[in-house]
Amino acid sequence: MFENYPYFLQLAEENNVTRAAEKLHITHQALSRYLAKLEQECGVALFHRKPQFSLTPEGLEFLDTIRQVEALENSLAQTFAESKKENAGIIRLGTTEGRFRILMPRLIEEYSQLFPKVQLRVASANSSQLKDMLLNNQLDIIILGAPKKQSHFIQSKLLMREVLYLVLSDGMLKKYFPDTYPVCIDEFRKGADLRKFTHIPFAFNLPQFNSSQMLERLLQKLQITLNCVHTSSHPDLHHMLTTENYAASFCLSMYLPNLARINSQTDNKLHAFPIKDLDETNPVMLEFRKERHFPLYGEALLRLIRKQCTFYVDFNPENILSCKNEQQT
Repeated sequence: MFENYPYFLQLAEENNVTRAAEKLHITHQALSRYLAKLEQECGVALFHRKPQFSLTPEGLEFLDTIRQVEALENSLAQTFAESKKENAGIIRLGTTEGRFRILMPRLIEEYSQLFPKVQLRVASANSSQLKDMLLNNQLDIIILGAPKKQSHFIQSKLLMREVLYLVLSDGMLKKYFPDTYPVCIDEFRKGADLRKFTHIPFAFNLPQFNSSQMLERLLQKLQITLNCVHTSSHPDLHHMLTTENYAASFCLSMYLPNLARINSQTDNKLHAFPIKDLDETNPVMLEFRKERHFPLYGEALLRLIRKQCTFYVDFNPENILSCKNEQQT
C-alpha cells in the first residue's frame, strides 16, 4: 500500500494525472495503473474523477497517513546518519518574512559554527503557507505566531510572549504634542493611552497579522479609531516611515533590537512605548510534526532558537535609545 508513495503525493499536489506523471518522469498510463491498484488495495476511491480530479475524504485521510510515513522515513534517515557519527545532514527551517530578517542571520552564523557539516536550509512565507509546508514535509521546523486552529499532526512549543509597543519618533512627539514635549515621554513610558493619539497618522500591518488583530480588539474596546495612512506587510518599513515623521507605527518585542539599530543611524530617535490597557500578548510558537524525531544536531537547533528568543524577551524597550547597534551575545 505504501509502495511508491511519492506517486500519490504528487497526484495529491497536482490534482491532475498528466501533470503528476510529467513531474515524476513516468507515463500517464503507468501512473493511472498505480492509482487503480492502490484504490483496489484500499477498497475505496481516493480521488474523485468528476466534476474534477480531487481527493475524496478517504483520500485526504490517506494523504495524512502518507505524510506521517514520509516524516518517519526522514527521521529514520537522519538517525542512521547520526549513528555513523557524521553530524551531517539537512534541516529545513521556516518563519514569517519579518521574523526571517531578524532571526536568521545570527542563527545561521551560530549554527554553522556548531555543525559545519549540516545544511541549514531556511525559508520565509506567510503563516498559512508555513503550516502547509510543515504538513507536507517541505519544512522540519517553523516559527510563527500562535495559529487560531491547531492541527492534531503538529507539536507546538511556546517560545515567547511578545508585547506590542507604540513607536513614535522625537520629531512626531514634538509635532503632535508641542505643549507637553518632552515631559510626555515619561508619561507614555508608563503606558501610552491610544485615545490621545487619534489625531496623528499611523502605519498598520495587514489585517490578518496577529499584531493587527490584537490592536483592533483594543480599539473596539476603547471605541476609537486611528488614522491609518499606510498598510503593508513590512514592519521594518513602518519603522523607517516613523523616523521620517510620516506615521507612527507598532512594534512587537522581537523587533525592538531593530529599532535600536535604526536609532544608531539617525538623530530622530524612535521611542517604543507600552500600550495602556493592552493586556493581550502575542505567543510565538516553535512547531514541528508530532511524529518527528530529531537527531542531535536537530535538538541543538531547537535549543539555539529558544536561546535566541530569550534575548528578545529580556530586551528593555528603553535600550533602543542607545546609539549603539545592539547585537546578541
